[in-house]
Amino acid sequence: MSAAAAVHVDATPVRFDMPVPGDLLSRLTWRNRRGQTRGLKHVVDGRLERSVSLQGFYRLTSESADELAQIVGNTVP
Repeated sequence: MSAAAAVHVDATPVRFDMPVPGDLLSRLTWRNRRGQTRGLKHVVDGRLERSVSLQGFYRLTSESADELAQIVGNTVP
């Protein structure tokens, strides 16, 4: 039996003071341990209607992470 361990990675801090463009929401993708990817569900007219598709253990794909980093990088003072 293996024990779970927290993993720390240096990353861009989470920000709650900036909106994510609606067209980007529909393009964001995540990958699980088995390599399966998925996007957000419940995106309607560029708005996330329900956050249930954000639950679980998934990691942003490198393409999606790059797109989010560009948005954050363009707004950092």
